[in-house]
Amino acid sequence: MLRDHIPGVAACIIKGQDVVWSNAYGWANIEQRIPMSLDGLQNIASISKTFTTTAIMQLVEEGLLELDADLNDILPFVVSNPKRPADHITIRQLLTHTSFLRDGLSYAEHYACGDPRFSLAIWLREYLTPGGEFYSAEQNFHDWAPGSRFQYCNVSFGILGYIVELKSGIAFPEYCRRNIFSRLNMKETAWMLADIDLSHHVVPYTWVENSTARGPRWGGIPLGVIGEEGPSLEQELEDGYQANCIYNHPNYPDGFLRTSVNQLSKYARAYLNGGKFAERRILQESSVVTLLTDQNVPGNRQQGLTWYADSQINAEPQWGHGGSDPGSNTDMRLLPSQGVGAIVFANTNGVTPTEISTYLLEKALELF
Repeated sequence: MLRDHIPGVAACIIKGQDVVWSNAYGWANIEQRIPMSLDGLQNIASISKTFTTTAIMQLVEEGLLELDADLNDILPFVVSNPKRPADHITIRQLLTHTSFLRDGLSYAEHYACGDPRFSLAIWLREYLTPGGEFYSAEQNFHDWAPGSRFQYCNVSFGILGYIVELKSGIAFPEYCRRNIFSRLNMKETAWMLADIDLSHHVVPYTWVENSTARGPRWGGIPLGVIGEEGPSLEQELEDGYQANCIYNHPNYPDGFLRTSVNQLSKYARAYLNGGKFAERRILQESSVVTLLTDQNVPGNRQQGLTWYADSQINAEPQWGHGGSDPGSNTDMRLLPSQGVGAIVFANTNGVTPTEISTYLLEKALELF
């Protein structure tokens, strides 16, 4: 924490259906000297994508959706790549980051304090259709064939969240509350800031050095610090810890879920137990197996459906997902065959929480 300028860390080790170790260090709020907590809420960034994927797989289980369905057979508007107009993309390609969609500058510019001011449907239509306010033929699309390359894309998961709305007839945040959060007794987990107690939210800090904010970069530019005027982008800033506002984004299903280490551990334990925790099921075991199966995507890691494995312990892939946003770095890793997992939250960005989660997994295997 000293080396990487991390204000606070909360973490746990899971074995089977139990949290066998957990602790928190440092500060949730430096100015008010509020300690970091296992119950402190924060944006878990791209770990959120696994929840969107869980919702998609629930619809697949119900027969409402097929992973290889053409996107344009589902959406009420046409998504066409101006660089390759004959190409089509599928849900599976959205889930594996192999579609032709790209995070353009408009994506970076739409981080803002508070909840989105317009709907997911409006955001996507304006981003993906010619003439839309956020449309860019150059920035929003790649020029290669779907399935031929891997390129991480956040906008894809906004589309997936919207598909959940279309197929279920329920707003995406409410769908997740009913079918995931409530089943797992995750009472303080929500997509919208209006649905959580903000007094329980940790402060998301960005470390600034030599007037430059430390990561992340979306849309090809650094986001900087999120304030009342939006992201600072490439502005020079005062050195030290800079507090971001509590922000959200119109493409929120890709990375803006708020939860705590204690609550997220219930979700991780469900995945370690074939989709069930405390006798409440969120997925069939066969769906969990599908999600954690290598999809043979071009690249140097095992890419499942959203979940990925980029390293191994004892010859077993670490399946999980990380997250990075202004004031947040998170990681969740599972060793399914050994029934062990680890979760790490840090309330800053530009650090490497996998260093901690891998260390915790190694310690867990020594102990168990």
